[in-house]
Amino acid sequence: MKTYLRSICVASLIALQANAQTAPLNAPGGAVTVQPGATPAGTTGTVQPQPQANTAVGAPTTSAAVPNSNASVPALTISGFRRFGDPMLESLIQLGLDNSPNLRAALSRLEESRIRIRVAQSFLSPSIRSSVLITTQSLSERRPLSVPNQADLLPRFQLNTFQLLPIDASYELDLFKRIRSNIAVANLQEQASDADYQSFRLTLASDIARTYLLIRGNDAEQAVFRRNIQSRDSTLSILRERFRVGLINQIDVQRAETDYASLQVTLKGLERARIELVNGLAQLCAQDPNQFSVPVGTLPTAVPTYPYANVSTEQLARRPDLLQFVRQNQIATAQVTLQQASTLPRVTLVGSGGILSGKIGNWVTPSAATYIVGVNASVPLYEGHRARQTIALSKQQIQTSQQTYQQALQLAQRDAETALDNLTLLRQQIDMQGQTLALARRTEQYNRELYVRGLATYLEVLDAQRTILTTEQQLVQLRSQETQYAVALLRAVGGDFN
Repeated sequence: MKTYLRSICVASLIALQANAQTAPLNAPGGAVTVQPGATPAGTTGTVQPQPQANTAVGAPTTSAAVPNSNASVPALTISGFRRFGDPMLESLIQLGLDNSPNLRAALSRLEESRIRIRVAQSFLSPSIRSSVLITTQSLSERRPLSVPNQADLLPRFQLNTFQLLPIDASYELDLFKRIRSNIAVANLQEQASDADYQSFRLTLASDIARTYLLIRGNDAEQAVFRRNIQSRDSTLSILRERFRVGLINQIDVQRAETDYASLQVTLKGLERARIELVNGLAQLCAQDPNQFSVPVGTLPTAVPTYPYANVSTEQLARRPDLLQFVRQNQIATAQVTLQQASTLPRVTLVGSGGILSGKIGNWVTPSAATYIVGVNASVPLYEGHRARQTIALSKQQIQTSQQTYQQALQLAQRDAETALDNLTLLRQQIDMQGQTLALARRTEQYNRELYVRGLATYLEVLDAQRTILTTEQQLVQLRSQETQYAVALLRAVGGDFN
């Protein structure tokens, strides 16, 4: 009888590892599920995965960290996240970009800056106004006279004025480029708003990708625990049967039950953490958490690989936030030109014409026509050195913006290099962790065989199983960290590696 039970135990224990399967995990509450390849609720169109562009193997040429005045905001905001090869990730990013109120506010600010350009350009055109003037005035008998007379009183009479369709026109001659400098400032402000909008798109896409991949890392950890729980459940059944027939003592059963309960508690903690991550993802996508869920999945197998040895300054200069600093620097420079032009004379052509008569009946006569044409020139003479100090302030703002750009560039270089170095070391660590997991599984199998033969205690088997669980969990966490640093690197280089 003992030999028969021992054979059953050996067969069961050997089959545990092969038969361990991941139990399905129901996504936390919510009626709306985002499916890969489908258009999520609230989107304006279907997100189609784009083919990846070919990347060069050699590193690009590195140059000095000097702002490029002619650089435009590249359309790289979300293209790099397609490199993960996950349609659901692309759908969620598009869902957030379509529904984020903060992104809509940034787009509204961009439209405001474009309208300001048209307002500034309108000053290059003449200004023409028209109105109707009808007045009546009764002159006093005691009105003052420049030539005195003998009488104290003068005859009273009524003075009527009828001015029909007067047209006033003015046109400033932009001799010293004051108006054109103002237009240049408005154009740079529009470009800065565009960079701000693109920077927010990149930030939002990165946050969505980071949260989504954290959910996938959580799913992978839960899969590890579910496999181990299923394996321990089978082992616990065998130990209880062996205890019932008197082959082992109760301490082995209690150890197995304690370990089984500990795994259940840890799994519940992972499920709770997943719910928090899903709720956070719903907020990033501007969705109702009660109507939003993410089905269980796995970590992406295609983690983007950076094709160069290091991050060049040219790639960092494409970042929208750095381009925004460049635009701020250019705006400060243009403000100096604008302030200098404001100290020079302003020459304006003015004119007015219409029909002027004291009686309505005389409007149609040619002699009722009236006009005035002239040139108006004005120049500030003394304003308490206000213009000089304003110019000095604008020049100082140039220095401030340049230093701010250099500081932002250094932070960008640090973030990019940190992400790249971590990716390189993590991939080496993942390979070593995989080898460690293989050794731990062989050790656990050897201890099980010794335990079945009575040459080892169950505590040694349990310790080997715990080592496997810890090693496998660490491997999953390392793979999750790899995806996180890949997202950080994509964000650091402006959205893509090209």
